[in-house]
Amino acid sequence: MSRLRALKDELRLTYQQMGRMTHYSRASWERWLNGKRLVTHAALASLLAATRGDDELLRLHAIAADPRQPAAGQDAQPSATSPGPAPATGAHLPAPGTASAPRIAQLPSAVAGFAGRDEHLRALDETLTPVDGPAGQVRIAVVTGGGGMGKTSLALQAAHRLADRFPDGQFFADLGGTDLAPREPHHVLSWWLRALGRDVDPRDDLDELVGRWRSALHGRRALVLLDNAKDARQVLPLLPAERSCAVLVTSRDWLPGIPGARPMALGPLADDEALEVLAARIGADRVERDPDGAAELARLCGGIPLAVQIAAARLTARPSWPVGALGARLRDERRRLDELKVADLTVRAVFHLTYTGLPKPQADGEVDPRQAFRLLGLAPKEVGLQAAAALLGEQEEGAEAALELLVDSHLVDSPAPGRYRLHDLLGLYAREQVAQEESDAEQRAAVRRMTGWYLAGMADADRVLSPNTRRPGLPEADPHHPPPVFADAGAALAWCDRERPALLAAARLAAEHAVHDIAWLLPVYAGSSFRQCGWYAESLAMNDVGLEAARLLGERGGEAALLNGRSSLLTLADRFEEAEEHLTAALRIRRELGDRIGEVSALGNVGALFARQGRWADSRTYQLQALAMSRVLGRRPLEANALSNLGTCADALGDHAEALEYLRAALAIHREEGDIDGEAVALLNMAEVHLHHGRPAESLPLLEEALPIAREAGDRYAQATVLADLGRVKAAEHLPAEARAFLLQAHGLWEELGHHRTAAAVRAELDALDTDAG
Repeated sequence: MSRLRALKDELRLTYQQMGRMTHYSRASWERWLNGKRLVTHAALASLLAATRGDDELLRLHAIAADPRQPAAGQDAQPSATSPGPAPATGAHLPAPGTASAPRIAQLPSAVAGFAGRDEHLRALDETLTPVDGPAGQVRIAVVTGGGGMGKTSLALQAAHRLADRFPDGQFFADLGGTDLAPREPHHVLSWWLRALGRDVDPRDDLDELVGRWRSALHGRRALVLLDNAKDARQVLPLLPAERSCAVLVTSRDWLPGIPGARPMALGPLADDEALEVLAARIGADRVERDPDGAAELARLCGGIPLAVQIAAARLTARPSWPVGALGARLRDERRRLDELKVADLTVRAVFHLTYTGLPKPQADGEVDPRQAFRLLGLAPKEVGLQAAAALLGEQEEGAEAALELLVDSHLVDSPAPGRYRLHDLLGLYAREQVAQEESDAEQRAAVRRMTGWYLAGMADADRVLSPNTRRPGLPEADPHHPPPVFADAGAALAWCDRERPALLAAARLAAEHAVHDIAWLLPVYAGSSFRQCGWYAESLAMNDVGLEAARLLGERGGEAALLNGRSSLLTLADRFEEAEEHLTAALRIRRELGDRIGEVSALGNVGALFARQGRWADSRTYQLQALAMSRVLGRRPLEANALSNLGTCADALGDHAEALEYLRAALAIHREEGDIDGEAVALLNMAEVHLHHGRPAESLPLLEEALPIAREAGDRYAQATVLADLGRVKAAEHLPAEARAFLLQAHGLWEELGHHRTAAAVRAELDALDTDAG
């Protein structure tokens, strides 16, 4: 050390200056020169390269490190058991291709049968391909995603595609980010430096190793793949500092602490990509023999590459099975996670690792993210923040913090701000956890809070959209989770449209957890709005749930209301026998209960059913009964409905003057009561009277007035009818281009509503226009 101290004194170097010159820490040089430890060969070589010092120091160092080294003048013979010290090469790797250059190619083999992810591969190529850029700016991509999403497979595929562009080495390390004890950067750097032929002392500190690692890659083109990183702290020391190098990281975390990194999130595979992966694993010919079964199997795996991989492994071990046989076993949600297991590889275990790794609450009142995740198993597939907060029984701020943590952990997706969605398989896992860790009473309480919030929101939407319709009473509202309040019909319709799947799911969840009062009230409050918007399938499904719940509770009034609403849906679907059966039952219950207002509603629906069948005289009889009863009861909205229906009957029976008289009276009441949907229908019916009697010019202004009102009310059936009538008026006025535009809109709406026969009739009118034009 005396020769080294003399060199330091001669050049008047401080320990800090020596550290800056060599990329080793000031503390390391202080220890070495004070004789506490022997200076490493690489550090000494780096100092001599920087100061142009005497290389005799290297030989003396070699003798100190290994007394068996030959003295001056003797030929050095390599030991049979020890390679001796690394050659003095300065701070850089030897030139590629020289005898002393170690060939670093640490990448594991790419995954056999890799398929899909083409967009991601192209993005990684673009991000990591060497290009001129700012000095010292290394290119970094971070691939994130939940367990089983194929992060490592994608990274290896990309790295092997790029390997030829990095001839000076490909370095790999599994950082064990999901292990109980992730690998420390010190350990990884020591391993890499030894691979480069450098001496490493376990007592070298991290700063020293970082400096040596970056010096070794100076001016080189190397690719570094860091798999399964826990956090940025683990990654930062492992980054080179050369723009000619590139780093690819995989992690379940977003790693926001890595400057300049390009994040790339992996979600589930699309159905066609999952099928492509399955075919790559089991053979395209096997998929072609059972294409429907293969497509179903790929879909049931939910786009999770690990699930597809497990399914493929099971089929490979069972070559005589048709592909659809495994899909049939996965259909049962109760056993799907059990089926996605082969050897010690299971989808459930991957989910469990992430779930149990969630942090525990750090302060009183903080929402437990584990509980938040498992309670989401009780929610609709996609849920908004307010509904989620009600489910958790927490304020929105605390609920949002827990939900966003779940998003960062890739257990939950966030398709839009304030919206949260569970993947199908993760939803099954969440339901397993909630069944294991929450009592039935706790689950029921959570479901009641959430479905009560949906019911209160639907009730306010119904208040705006059907302001004059009688509804049953509501349970007491939860003051801690107030529902949305809608200023107008547009806002109410937008909410209903966005929450449509959730409202149906909420009714089913309420019934499943014995919250039967909400299970029947939800379809009652949603019935009119869903029917107006043409959401017939969802409305019928909710009605099924509600009827069963009302009957379980013995709620006869609710049963009658649901039967009445169901008859309207069946009438629109031309299922007349079923509609009459339900109406008869509803009318009987109303009369047994002495519910005169409900009886008027049922009578009106019987009349509407007969009108739909073309039984106009019978329809008129029932509508006259409904009109008389509504006037006795003083129910003006019901009176207006009966008058409007009597107008259509009179029109069909040929008395257009009486028809217009009825319809004008109906229109006046609808306007008095603020019923915009009734107003639109009355205007439409008046326009049709004129149209049926050859007066299109008188029909036109009524139709033009009705269309925006029907749109505001969200009545798509009325909209389609108005558009078709406008097309006919324009055709009668010999304006084929305008007629075609209106008829095309009407045709599209009828198809969306599922009224295919009506749509076909409009299509015939369009064809006739084209024929006349030709």
